[in-house]
Amino acid sequence: MIRKYSAYLIILFLLSFTGCESLSLEEKSEEYPVLIEKVDSEVLKSLNEQYHQNNNGLICSPLNEYALTGYSRALFPNDVNPCLSRTELKKEVQFDNSFLEAAKQSLLKNSEFTGVIEIEELVASEIIPLEGCTICEGPDINNVPLQWKLQFAAQKINGIEVSSTEIVVYLDANGVNRIWGNWYKPVDPGFIEFGSNQAQEVVIGLKLRFANERNQIFEQVITKEHIVGDPELRFSTINVDEGLEIHKNWEISLLQENSERIRWKVFISTVTGELLDITLL
Repeated sequence: MIRKYSAYLIILFLLSFTGCESLSLEEKSEEYPVLIEKVDSEVLKSLNEQYHQNNNGLICSPLNEYALTGYSRALFPNDVNPCLSRTELKKEVQFDNSFLEAAKQSLLKNSEFTGVIEIEELVASEIIPLEGCTICEGPDINNVPLQWKLQFAAQKINGIEVSSTEIVVYLDANGVNRIWGNWYKPVDPGFIEFGSNQAQEVVIGLKLRFANERNQIFEQVITKEHIVGDPELRFSTINVDEGLEIHKNWEISLLQENSERIRWKVFISTVTGELLDITLL
């Protein structure tokens, strides 16, 4: 299987390790890693229509290529976000706790597309007013909250964060009008066969390339000094040819040479020690 790496990123060689073989993957779970495949375009359009009908046409944001509420341009007409043509409701809304509950209930109602099945697990991490005018001409022009943006923290499985699963919900006086982001249903393979120290050994010696602002290419050999902090245990979605795989992995941050800038994130499987992906920041 060919992994898809970020632009300007070239892996010239990898060090490989084998972990403990206490249990085979088949013995642990036939479902691991979970694969999320892209949905056929016609099926996707049909599901998107169903999604909007279920919400009485009040939600402007579409589904992504996996028929989930995560952001993508898969159903942007002419590559334009359909929410840009949404008519803004010019009605002031002061926040109260019912907004938070309404957002959670909307995510649960649309669980087929949001992946949220337990609202008790939803934790609001940010609540921001989006202001505009209800009196937009004359001497008494005002600036009041017309919408509220609610962000929910990333999903956790057995206490371990699932990367990039924050969900943002927008509400106005009519209720929820946008949902960006989704949760998944990953399988936890359980016992960590490939530890954090072994994961760090995988990245030492990697030769990585990056481009600066003037598109000059630089090559860097990774040493222990480039590793920032300790590897972090995560569930992550990894791009593969068939779609997305959800792996339990160690996430390692790497510094650019002679700087304090984190340039790469590297993902190492806790099951096999395989280098799953590298993201150029």
